[in-house]
Amino acid sequence: MEITIDPEFKALIPPLAADELRQLEQNILRDGCRDPLVAWNGVLIDGHNRYEICTQHGLPFETVQIQFESRTHARIWMRNNQAGRRNLTTAWRLDLELGNKQDLLLIGRGRMSQGGGDKKSHAAKSGLSQNDKPDPVMPINTRVEIAKAAGVSTGQVGMAEQIIKKSPELWEKCKNDDVSISSAYQQIRSIEKGEHVHVSQNSGENEWYTPPQFIESARIVMGGIDTDPASNPIANKTVKAKLFFTKEDDGLLQKWAGNVWMNPPYAQPLMGQFAEAISSRLESGEINQAIILVNNATETQWFQRMAGVASAVCFPKSRIKFLDPQGKPGAPLQGQAIIYFGDRSESFREEFSTYGATFA
Repeated sequence: MEITIDPEFKALIPPLAADELRQLEQNILRDGCRDPLVAWNGVLIDGHNRYEICTQHGLPFETVQIQFESRTHARIWMRNNQAGRRNLTTAWRLDLELGNKQDLLLIGRGRMSQGGGDKKSHAAKSGLSQNDKPDPVMPINTRVEIAKAAGVSTGQVGMAEQIIKKSPELWEKCKNDDVSISSAYQQIRSIEKGEHVHVSQNSGENEWYTPPQFIESARIVMGGIDTDPASNPIANKTVKAKLFFTKEDDGLLQKWAGNVWMNPPYAQPLMGQFAEAISSRLESGEINQAIILVNNATETQWFQRMAGVASAVCFPKSRIKFLDPQGKPGAPLQGQAIIYFGDRSESFREEFSTYGATFA
């Protein structure tokens, strides 16, 4: 049977991380495509990654058909099928739930215009059981229900709705974990107020530098700074690391040593890559200590990865005013976290408690 790829349907599928995609490809090359692809009237609705891998390598695959009453019902099925995936970003989970809310409302309005209908027969036609969640017949998804399903607060649901409505491009960045939902919402609010927003502080541009008092405190705690893997000559005049790497050097490819200070680029995938690098190099013993200054995006995968290895963390009582190349302070879009890795957590707490709440 010929398979059709529908761009709208494909866009509903959260992309796999690079390592997940590589693992899937290795599994298929070793064991074949064990799970059948799912199609509706020849349109692929589940198995896009498997289809691309099999097509690329000329491997056979099986296909099963499923029936739906409409594209709307098919979209709901697809979102529900994706919602159980591990490692979805918070924004992707919300995107799936909010998308279902809109489609359920469409179905509800359609039933009202047709004078209702039997719930049991309607569910059977849609390809969804009466026990499936969400119910395609009764569009009752409230903000509380969406928050519960996505594992977030109702406030985050409201922020997500505003971001989707006012800046779809920014929402895509949230889904990709490039920027947190709260930061994106604050950016929209700032723009609406006519404030000048320093977007570079959330996009990974290295044109803003850490105020020297934080670096000096890091030097006191660790006893010195040996390596800065994400720096440049201007920044290192303050950091004074014995070894530093620029963007051109690509610090991710270099060997680090001793005590590390880092204010990494905040754009993805670099933020995630540096978070993994600092965590894995601590675990392997390549470096002794590290202090990292990042946005306090606690819901992101990269933050959770570092938190699982860290010894202490400080949440500054106010947003850190980073400096531009002329030394003028700027206003960031969200708060920061200063994360410590090593065996001097008590020294870190004593030194950094002057900046804000510190936990060891």
